[in-house]
Amino acid sequence: MARRVIVHVGAMKSGTTSLQHALYAHREHLTDLGVLVPGRTWRDQADAAWNLRGRQTSLAGDRSIEGSWQRLVDEIDAWHGTAVISAELLAPVGDDVVEKLLESLPSPEVVLSVRDLNRNLPAMWQEVVQNGEVWSWSGFVAAARARRPRLLFPDRLTASSRFWSEQDVVGIARRWSVAGEVHVVTVPGPDAPREALLERFGEVIGFSFDDVRTPRPQNASLGVVRTDLLRRLNLVLDARELSFPAGIRLRKHVLAKKLMPGLDVADERIGLRVEPWVERAANHQVEGLRKLGVSLHGDWSDLTPVEVDGADPSTVTDDRTAAAAAATHVELRTWLVHRAETNPRGGWGPETVPAWEPDDAAPAARACADAVEALADLVEWAVRRTRARHAARA
Repeated sequence: MARRVIVHVGAMKSGTTSLQHALYAHREHLTDLGVLVPGRTWRDQADAAWNLRGRQTSLAGDRSIEGSWQRLVDEIDAWHGTAVISAELLAPVGDDVVEKLLESLPSPEVVLSVRDLNRNLPAMWQEVVQNGEVWSWSGFVAAARARRPRLLFPDRLTASSRFWSEQDVVGIARRWSVAGEVHVVTVPGPDAPREALLERFGEVIGFSFDDVRTPRPQNASLGVVRTDLLRRLNLVLDARELSFPAGIRLRKHVLAKKLMPGLDVADERIGLRVEPWVERAANHQVEGLRKLGVSLHGDWSDLTPVEVDGADPSTVTDDRTAAAAAATHVELRTWLVHRAETNPRGGWGPETVPAWEPDDAAPAARACADAVEALADLVEWAVRRTRARHAARA
């Protein structure tokens, strides 16, 4: 068993992608320093976390992840230095999953990265929309404000439970404190040097920033228009019985992460001023973490809510979303045609990819609805094609 096992359960949107990118970008060098980052890629750790949470197949349902947690544990057992697991999927888990982890990895050191709540509200809304949710911006914020950290509707996912399951950092720290001391790493303010978070994380693990200097990962955010488009697309796909995670790789990793950020469309980042309820909730978090006696790496002032410059997603007009949908359709159809050409399958050639042309004379609301439906046609075609392939292999 490794001498030290560090489990990073960073809250969602607390710089976890950046930290994971650094760990795997310098995995070999860290090994030379006595720090094991188990798994060939971060997906191995994500699969292991899902497996620990009870899943036997991937979210897409296309491959087995059974035994992936045990494989990660076996790799750590064979190591004699420090081992690091980083998976924000472990932040919102219940006591049962914490106990299962402790049975496999006794006495781990838990690291919880935390970011200020006001920056996390727009970041979380954008993320859950990328994960197939259809909550409006105003509804999401209202739910977070009305239902602060407490267990509500345990058998029903709501905008409130979705936000606070990931951002009730006091509750997360309390559940994981049964393992021992919890290290809290605060995400620096927006004006801090970009390497500050990695330096703090390295302080816990035992390496300096100079050991793992790495470029910032490309995890581009979507603005108000593109997020509105993605939310509308989710609504249409839900109506077609293609609710998320149907087409997860295409919808999230190709569309939301790769194609949409590069669109040449007018867009602004999601903005949010600091409301009194956010300040009160943030103060409650700091007080709660202090009472738990966590080990702080950073500064409590980093969790003071700051205003996020940008636009209100509720002000997005149909004509802007229609333009973004039309541009997205061009990019996605081009991508799908190329895939169909390079990976030919009988009955699913490039000529079968749905085509569409916008009606320039249509009213804005109709043009928007038509463009979103056309985009959904492409996603549905891709999902059906993938399902046909899996059926042929069965």
